[in-house]
Amino acid sequence: MIFYFSGTGNSQWVAEELARRLKDKAVLIPKAKKEYKLGNDEKIGFVFPIYAWSAPKIVFDFINRVRFENVNNPFVFFVCTCHTQTGTIDRIMKKALAKKGLPCQAGFSLRMPNNYLLAPFVKTDSEKKKIQLLAQAQVHLDLIAEKIQKKKNVFQLRRGLGASLLSGIGRPLFEKFMTVKGFYVTDACNRCGLCAKVCPVGNIRVTEKPVWGDHCELCQACLNYCPQQAVQYGHYTKNKKRYVFSEKLLEDS
Repeated sequence: MIFYFSGTGNSQWVAEELARRLKDKAVLIPKAKKEYKLGNDEKIGFVFPIYAWSAPKIVFDFINRVRFENVNNPFVFFVCTCHTQTGTIDRIMKKALAKKGLPCQAGFSLRMPNNYLLAPFVKTDSEKKKIQLLAQAQVHLDLIAEKIQKKKNVFQLRRGLGASLLSGIGRPLFEKFMTVKGFYVTDACNRCGLCAKVCPVGNIRVTEKPVWGDHCELCQACLNYCPQQAVQYGHYTKNKKRYVFSEKLLEDS
């Protein structure tokens, strides 16, 4: 069983492709049940994007609440999508899973096109770069699937320089200063409702204009999917190109 969270499609593609290669099932975390029965030697996987050198909060909330019955020698792994660095996500996931009495035997990072726009000087990749990254990702995903199939106890991550510092300090700062309050819409908004439709946690409702609730995961689906580029975040996202995973990019890679 592979549980995943995704905003703009990178991690969804990875989870679904892994499930296909492993002849398993991919489940979107916001739609997951609270209890699962497992078979002997079952694989339990988590796929998610890196947010500020850690996993999205919803991933940890799910790990805390889910119950697995008939757990007998499971192989537990994670795959995180990122554009640059993962920080100490291996330590973080090991700690979170240990609280549930589960091991964490493998972890991998997979570099994907950038969708994070909530910072100065950060933008999406060029079309050429996106195609290049997706071509590399397909090759790496084959290797990752092979290691998971063989239950290799291995961690292959792009931790980056100062990984412990980034995960230890960067994440708390991100949670404190990057909040849902930064989102707003410009006059370009035509109230099409797509932002509410693509929000994976149902945090947006549209009346006269989109309104964000209080359980935003900062996945930026609303921002990147908006056809009018009317959804903005503070002063960071103006005039920046958006990114959403597409089969067309995959075919071109």
